[in-house]
Order: sequence, then C-alpha cells, then structure tokens
Amino acid sequence: MSKRRRTRGQRLVNVLTTAAFVIALVILGLMLVPGLLGWQRYVIVSGSMEPAIPKGSVVYDEVVPVSDLEVGDVITFAPPPEFHITEPVTHRIIETGIAPPNSDHPGARTFRTQGDANDAPDAWTLVFDHDEQTRVVHHLPYVGYIYMALDHRWVQLLVVGVPALVIVIVLLVSLWRLAGEAVREERARAPA
Repeated sequence: MSKRRRTRGQRLVNVLTTAAFVIALVILGLMLVPGLLGWQRYVIVSGSMEPAIPKGSVVYDEVVPVSDLEVGDVITFAPPPEFHITEPVTHRIIETGIAPPNSDHPGARTFRTQGDANDAPDAWTLVFDHDEQTRVVHHLPYVGYIYMALDHRWVQLLVVGVPALVIVIVLLVSLWRLAGEAVREERARAPA
C-alpha cells in the first residue's frame, strides 16, 4: 500500500514538474522569440485601445521606415516632452499631414493619433526625429499581466524562490532515501 502511495505521489510530482517546465518554456518563448525576430515588446497598461487591444495585452512592434506609416496603423511612441508623459503610448494613426513652413519641422510628415476607446484625438501632433518608428505587428491579450506582476520584487522571489526551494527539498529527500537504502543494503550484506 505505501509503495502504491509513493508511486502515485511520484507520478503527481512528475506531472507537476512537467507542467511547470512547459509553462516556463512558454513564458520564456514569449519573452525571447519576439526579440530574436527583431520585435520590441510593450505592455498595454490602459484601456485606450480597447476593444482592439485590451488592457493587459502585450504588443509586439516591428521597426519600419516612417515613410511606410499609414492612417490606420497602430504605433508605439513617446509623446512630445511638453506633455510630461514618460511611458510609451500605443495609439492608432488617424491622420497624416505635412508640417507648415513656420513650424519647428517645416515640410516634415506629421501624424495625429487617437486611442480607439477615446472620444477625441490626442492633444499632440507627432513629428518623428528618426527615419524609423515602431508599428504594432501582433498582440497577446492579457499576457501583459504576467510582465506587470514580474515587476514586483516579491513576485520575482516567489517565481524563482519557491521552485528553487522545492528542487532543494526533492534533492535532499532523494539523497536521504538513497543513503537509507545504501545503509540497509550494507547491513544485509554484513555477516550476522
């Protein structure tokens, strides 16, 4: 009976270990593969792009020439500094134009953006200083909550510490059992 319980317990540990390994591989893939493809990753922290991109989504952006941007593209950008927004914003281009001659960037291409859930366009008109800009290629709904959680120190400790502690305990128990079996075998071989 105890051997059956031990076998059932071992199977449970094997299933849980395999599940944790698969989950870790999926999360690792979500973190590494986009970078290998040259994509940048951003977490959506507001509902301004709902329902197209829900809050908590991860968006993957490719870097494209500014000349390729069109009305309808969703881009991730830093708003002009005078608006004091320090986090990147992901909104849809609703209008393009050319900066007037009396502006800071005469003749440059301009972009107006708006969040899909917002009633009005953004207060700024964008002019990009670089020849390239990020454009959203894909998004994964709600995966961003994992990234947001991993920003907290206690979650990082939990995600790393608990599995490490379990591994140490399993190793110690295995070593204890092996040592006990070795002692029993030695006693069985010893002359009486």
